[in-house]
Amino acid sequence: MRKKFRIVAVMVICLLFVACENKEIQRKESIISNEIQERKPIYPAEDYGEIQPYGSEFYYDKETKGFSYNLEMFYLNSEFLYSMNDTLEEFYDGYLNQYRETEDWYMEQGKSEFPDERVPYSNFLFLGIQYIDNDYVSLLFNDVTYMGGAHPYSTYDAITLDRCTGKEVKATEILGESDNEILENVSNLMGMDVVADWNGIDFYLQEGEIVFFYRMPGYWEEVVLRRE
Repeated sequence: MRKKFRIVAVMVICLLFVACENKEIQRKESIISNEIQERKPIYPAEDYGEIQPYGSEFYYDKETKGFSYNLEMFYLNSEFLYSMNDTLEEFYDGYLNQYRETEDWYMEQGKSEFPDERVPYSNFLFLGIQYIDNDYVSLLFNDVTYMGGAHPYSTYDAITLDRCTGKEVKATEILGESDNEILENVSNLMGMDVVADWNGIDFYLQEGEIVFFYRMPGYWEEVVLRRE
């Protein structure tokens, strides 16, 4: 379910985002209109864990920065299974490895031509705890990347953990349906012409509901389905 972009894929998506940023968003009655980033968290992060920031930057020479990245890695406190943090560590490692590969790519390209205020960067931001109960914890993140051009682009990513096993939970376990059934239904409700995969769609939980979202904001709105 986790996406691991390579540098070429990142550049292609960046171009597509700029080209399509004015595209009209399709709406359906079953889709809510609130943007993810506009919601105020109802589970204060400091009550359940802490953010451990990590970052790095490199310079072509003493004055010219080439690339930087920063991650906000949220870890749960001792109230939760330690293995849940192990799962989160694997999740963060995917992004960290991606950013390190990007840094290596920039180093191979030679000195950047961007002015200082437009230095390429990647920021992995913790948006908050979306849901907690005795069974699950859902977290939401935003991966913001700038690689040149007029604007940065962002993708959302969520992870839901099982409090009994410490492992990541899939939508199939929550809804009791197959991947194909879920993706076909959600893609249809979003108004897509094709069926998306888990690289394009993800989910988080809220009270009595499972919320599916398209990873790149501004294209399709969220789909909310009831769950047991």
